[in-house]
Amino acid sequence: MQQDFGVARFTRRDAIRVLAAGTGLGALPALTGGSDVLAGLQRTGAPGALTRRLPRGSIIRTLLRDVPPEALGTGAVLFHEHLSINLGGLGRGGRQGAPPLAPVTDNVDLIAQLVNKAGTEGVSCIVDGGHTDMGRKLDDLRTIARRTNVHIVASGGFYMQRVYPPDIATRSEDQLADDLVRQATEGRFGAFGEIGEDPNGAELTLDERKVFRAVGKAAVRTGVPVFTHNSYGTGPNVPKDIGLQQLDILESTGLKPDRMAIGHTCCLNDPQVAIIKEIARRGAFVGFDRVTTVQQIMPDEQKVAMALALLDAGHSDKLLLSADFTGQRTLDAGPGYGRTLTVFVPMLRKAGVDEATLHAILHDNPRRFLAFVPKKTSSSID
Repeated sequence: MQQDFGVARFTRRDAIRVLAAGTGLGALPALTGGSDVLAGLQRTGAPGALTRRLPRGSIIRTLLRDVPPEALGTGAVLFHEHLSINLGGLGRGGRQGAPPLAPVTDNVDLIAQLVNKAGTEGVSCIVDGGHTDMGRKLDDLRTIARRTNVHIVASGGFYMQRVYPPDIATRSEDQLADDLVRQATEGRFGAFGEIGEDPNGAELTLDERKVFRAVGKAAVRTGVPVFTHNSYGTGPNVPKDIGLQQLDILESTGLKPDRMAIGHTCCLNDPQVAIIKEIARRGAFVGFDRVTTVQQIMPDEQKVAMALALLDAGHSDKLLLSADFTGQRTLDAGPGYGRTLTVFVPMLRKAGVDEATLHAILHDNPRRFLAFVPKKTSSSID
């Protein structure tokens, strides 16, 4: 399904006008006017190739096998989608007392069909961003991985306070980290994510800080990367810099910024794009993982303008794209898992982003993010 958003090529000045207009319909005129091609876009690295040399022995851990990054093929990697998720009855969704509705992702046959379709649209690998407290079924992911030609990466961790297991409060961060390392080994996790915080809080709770530190420690010990959920734009009390707070906490465990992706940054109402530039400047990946979704928070036209500002600042090597597919609501909005490529990428192309840079963003960046050298793990309390 191809959509025409009427987005013409426009200049950096137009992008600034869009950002200044905020998230409403006032952003549209600047995008639909007949402006010149985006000028002066400065990009880092060597687009079209893995711009940074990976350590010898680097692999990407899929559910079925460890593969060298180049073995993923020539297609795009989507770093944050959901192939199995059920938040109903876990403190979110549904009416109190009403019988829980089976989520779309319980239909493994349908999800496998959608994944195979995404493969024909240019997707080589999908990272599932769920874990146990989000109702993720690891066996379903394995079935999908065996039925499709798209590589599947599984993740682990904890989502946010309202769905934590009851014993989180009584366990230490080292105990949690030990469990995460064990689960990552047994479950063949290729990432920890999505790791989040309550969208109604002004700052992370003590338990959430404990979880972030436990995840950071587990990531250091295993080598696998971490991607986060942050509540930009989704809660009235959430400060704009919550993603930087997440980065601070993870970094305090010894985890390097280039092993992190701060998620949902495309939903931040930040006219100067100062926060996402700072995330990239510090060395972390910037996760635009709600492209084509949550239009009521940030329309795609504004996400395009934000992406251009990030590229213009010289951070093309830090941008990651995905759509955060979660089920029926996402399906109702249009195409399935390939929507990042079939809907959002054409908007970037019309806005003047060249093919070499698009290839680097879709191909090189997520492979660098996911690649790691496997480590021998042991208990932190041996």
